[in-house]
Amino acid sequence: MRLGQAISALLTEYGVSQIFGIPGVHTLELFRDIDQSGLSVTIPRHEQGAGFMADAYTRVTGTPGVCYLITGPGVLNALTPIAQAWHDSIPMLIIGSTVTRAQLGAHRGTLHDTPDLAPVLRPFTLFSETVTDAARVPELIDEAFRRWETERPRPVYIGIPRDLLEEEVGALHRPAAASAATLSDPTPEFDLAAAREVLAQASRPVVIAGGGARHDGQAVRELAERLAAPVVLTGNAKGLLPEAHPLNVGISMPFPLTQELVSDADLVVALGTELSDFEVLFTGSEEPRLADVLRVDIDPDVTHPDQTRPTLPLRVGEFASAMLAELTPADPAQARAGAGRAAAARAGFAEERARDPHTPWIEAIARALPENAILTADSAQVAYQAHHFLPLDTPGRWLAPYGYGTLGPALPMAIGAAVAAPDRPVVALAGDGSSLFTLPELATARDLGANVTMAIWDNGGYREIEVSFDRAEIQPAGVRTTAHDLGVIAEGFGAHVARPTSEAELEAELRAATAHAGLSVIVVRAPAAHRVEADSLNPEVAA
Repeated sequence: MRLGQAISALLTEYGVSQIFGIPGVHTLELFRDIDQSGLSVTIPRHEQGAGFMADAYTRVTGTPGVCYLITGPGVLNALTPIAQAWHDSIPMLIIGSTVTRAQLGAHRGTLHDTPDLAPVLRPFTLFSETVTDAARVPELIDEAFRRWETERPRPVYIGIPRDLLEEEVGALHRPAAASAATLSDPTPEFDLAAAREVLAQASRPVVIAGGGARHDGQAVRELAERLAAPVVLTGNAKGLLPEAHPLNVGISMPFPLTQELVSDADLVVALGTELSDFEVLFTGSEEPRLADVLRVDIDPDVTHPDQTRPTLPLRVGEFASAMLAELTPADPAQARAGAGRAAAARAGFAEERARDPHTPWIEAIARALPENAILTADSAQVAYQAHHFLPLDTPGRWLAPYGYGTLGPALPMAIGAAVAAPDRPVVALAGDGSSLFTLPELATARDLGANVTMAIWDNGGYREIEVSFDRAEIQPAGVRTTAHDLGVIAEGFGAHVARPTSEAELEAELRAATAHAGLSVIVVRAPAAHRVEADSLNPEVAA
């Protein structure tokens, strides 16, 4: 068996069943007899698509996505989704080929010759290495899976020279399982007993739950109820609590009444969130105004300026269980007070939702969605508003990597989600500008034959950026772009295309598209008030 074959067989011992990547002359050995290895392969149309697909696959299944990428440009094409996964703490394994061992560092103009990629990827990975000894490959793969169990999960890159991939080796196997992995104990300076005391003394606590809590919805709910604490969610925790739960304030941090709720709290319990600037946005203040922060996260090294004690390096579920075992349930007066504070913030959230002009379109989407639908979102106007205003009662259905903020992930992430959950409809929300970054992945979706629907909000360019120019009192530049006819383009990729012109038509078309397997593209021409101002110098755009 050659090393490339042996890697594929080894990965199945870790529960891997899916690979994303494009075969090339330097990765042929990774694809040798791959159909006999137990692995399936999804072939994107660009390596960044492979990375976005692996990211979404991981979010849906919980199993780290794996990419087979070619030397040099293939790996570098995937750098943006790798960085996105790093930003959102998503485990991903990138197996990349390199030039031969003799050519490493020689820079003689060899095909795909690139300076060592391992240090290039190191800032965006848990670890990144180029190996020159076949024995190191299974060691590093095992290290990745072990560390993902106990550390903040992030991508791993292993670069393997193509001549090493061709080398004859014996079968590779996962080492015998060690004792169950556990996270480090809480720091001596601030232990669980001290945390219980802080929680018990808080009279106006607020919980902020993030992506690190996305698998612990029940635990968060029970802890919030015990504390009578309103719960503010970050985007990666959307759906963690049912929309109608009396303590759920939703993804509403940018809105004034939620800011008041949080700034008035005598304790902020941050569960699985780094309290990033993007999520904790206090308008008009350079720093969030948090009185006191108790943060629970498996990454204790990230701290918030308002933290007065070390982060508890625990999983959210473990922390909640420990607290629930000791804390006294809230009395009826406390429960009413907590629900009242949450209701006040929700009222402000409802006002923001009612005045937003995109809300009728978002409501149409919400009415049309099947209960088990998965949504992916791009950097686009309607998707931004859906981030806050689209109701979801269950977690893990909203894949919106807004922290890193790249354009183009919605469609390839929808494909990765469809591979992960082939029996569920997947809807990608994008704009005309963001969709063009990865639109060729429609071909991948068509090949897959899964129930993938792409809804494109066509506002004639980069309308969100035009609005930002206006806010900054700068004359807009470079925002008036066009794809001419996105529907015709989509039809060329084999998609069923619809062009609704009203909220009711959008609802009907989305219902029809998600009811049947296959690729659909819905192009919504935004009303005039939502469109980039027509460029009089370009008659086609003006038309």
